[in-house]
Amino acid sequence: MTAAEFFQQVVKQNCLVARKNPKEYRHLWNAIVSMNTVAEYLALDGSGRTQMPGLELATRANQIRDKTKHLSDLKECAEHLKHVRKIVDRKGGEFEIIGSSTGHNLEDPTTWWAIRFNLKEIMEAALAELEKLPELDPDPSC
Repeated sequence: MTAAEFFQQVVKQNCLVARKNPKEYRHLWNAIVSMNTVAEYLALDGSGRTQMPGLELATRANQIRDKTKHLSDLKECAEHLKHVRKIVDRKGGEFEIIGSSTGHNLEDPTTWWAIRFNLKEIMEAALAELEKLPELDPDPSC
């Protein structure tokens, strides 16, 4: 599956479902977590390979994220959603534990934040950026 196929068939569909069901946490979760992997798909497509060592893939994907305004923020949000607690190493052996999605109330969308990001807003902002990438166009001949 190419990055464009994944984006069109999985990510955009997850976002459409999340928009249609704004009070369903799981749809927002699915949209953000699936959208976060688009950078890895793009990294693989750009290399012409279907697999590569994990560190190389992470480096290439993060380079793609760094070229946009919201994809790095989206990555933080996806990690927030996937992990019960995130432990950040703060130089010198000091660690900080960042609260995660365990604080989200499934019935209350006002609690659907990750770090400093409103999850619905980050989904929309990142989707808008991805839709502008020519690599994700389903028909690049147009």
